[in-house]
Amino acid sequence: MKFTSCGERQDHYKVVEEMFRSIKNHLDAPLQNNSKSKLTLSGVLKDEIVKGELKKSVHSFPEPEEFKGWKTDGNKYLKKWIVDYDEKRWAQIVIENTFANGPAVREEHKKTNAILFAYFSNGLPQVLGGEGNNFDDVYFIYYAPITTKSGEAKGIDKNGYHLSAYKDADKNGSLNIFIGIKIIDGTLVLLPGSDEQIPELSFTSS
Repeated sequence: MKFTSCGERQDHYKVVEEMFRSIKNHLDAPLQNNSKSKLTLSGVLKDEIVKGELKKSVHSFPEPEEFKGWKTDGNKYLKKWIVDYDEKRWAQIVIENTFANGPAVREEHKKTNAILFAYFSNGLPQVLGGEGNNFDDVYFIYYAPITTKSGEAKGIDKNGYHLSAYKDADKNGSLNIFIGIKIIDGTLVLLPGSDEQIPELSFTSS
């Protein structure tokens, strides 16, 4: 199946693509702010200052807090990160200890919590506060903080993130995937299972 085909499917894809870009822009914003400083020194002094600045500017990406309940945590990260979204079609779910964070420095970061941003084009299901259970044209965006191999070498956890999008191919309203980072070389392992990855909507910090 091609996600760039014409018609209604393309409209759903564009909505998901826009949300993917919005989430990524939010996550990348602190890095863009840190890149504004410029150094004009040269030689050994410049090298030492650059090393110091790099150490200070290392950014830790957010790990979602454990889900407590819809009254307090319902769509918490959609509200904080995106603000303006279609509440009748988008829902955000925190999945605890799901991302296999292979190169993690500390034991408690070997698995990280993830956020599933779910788009139900026909309206939210009853379990998420909606009124229907039509799982045609459902999409997911998966986010988790990760430790890269360079982060492991520096003793810094969650210095990167993974973001990817999927089509609910089996139409069951849930995402069937395994995602993790290999301990040996830090490369991504992604097993989509019965759901379909959208290749062009995927990013992993290196």
